[in-house]
Amino acid sequence: MTTPTPAMNRSRTRPAAALWASAFVIAALAIVQAGRLPGNSAHAETAAQFGDYTLLTARTGKGPEDRPNESLWIIDNREQVLMVYELENAQRGSLIVRGGGSLHNLFLQARPR
Repeated sequence: MTTPTPAMNRSRTRPAAALWASAFVIAALAIVQAGRLPGNSAHAETAAQFGDYTLLTARTGKGPEDRPNESLWIIDNREQVLMVYELENAQRGSLIVRGGGSLHNLFLQARPR
């Protein structure tokens, strides 16, 4: 049986070290490039329906012109409920409840007397 010599050990570790170094360089480049990508922007004034739910988005008229605040309107068709949320800062990603209630009651309140 032969024992590995120091020269043999060095020849095995060099390719492995080079492979790891190139993996770290590629990972670093991927992170730098990902930082240059624009954030996901929501597009207001769209609608979608998922089962018993209808979702609508609209601009609120608040916020800067290039990144206006947006609202999300959710209608639960089964329970006949409307909920309104506002997204003030898309980077933070938090929704604020702005209102809502029973559709029947909302229409009764809006009806002229």
